[in-house]
Amino acid sequence: MIGNKVVHHVMMSAKDGHYIDGLVNGARSADLWGDVATELMVLADGDIGLFLGYKTMKFTAPVYVGDFMEYHGWIEKVGNQSYTCRFEAWKVATMLDRTDEDATGAAQTAATACVPPILCGEATGSLFISRKNQRGPQRDDFNDVVHPEK
Repeated sequence: MIGNKVVHHVMMSAKDGHYIDGLVNGARSADLWGDVATELMVLADGDIGLFLGYKTMKFTAPVYVGDFMEYHGWIEKVGNQSYTCRFEAWKVATMLDRTDEDATGAAQTAATACVPPILCGEATGSLFISRKNQRGPQRDDFNDVVHPEK
C-alpha cells in the first residue's frame, strides 16, 4: 500500500487551454491528481474516499495544450482512517511550436519526447475513508503493508 504508484496518462486538449498561447491552468493538475487519489483509495481500501485537501502544491514548469502528461500518486502514510499521498505531474512529450510547416517540412502535428521527462508540479494531500467503508486492499500489490487495526 505505501509507495505503490498509480499513473494516469493524459494529453492536454484544446479545452484544457486557459490562458494565451494554450497555457493550461495549474488547477487542471490538481483536478487530475484528484482522479489519481480516487484510484489510490479504491486500490488501497475499496472505497473512493474523500479528498480532505492539499497540504502543499507547487508548480515547477508550464503545461500547454498538446503536452502529454503523466500524473503520478502514491500513499506515503496510512492512519486509521486517513491517508497522506504525494503527487507529481510529469511532461513526457510536447508538440513542437509550429504555426506552419518549417523549412524541414515538419508539420503542425510534429511532437517530441521530453527526455528526461519534465517535472511540472508536485503536491501532498490528505484523504479519508471511514472505518465502516474500508474493505481492505483491492489489489495484491497493495498488500505490502498491514492495514492499521480497524
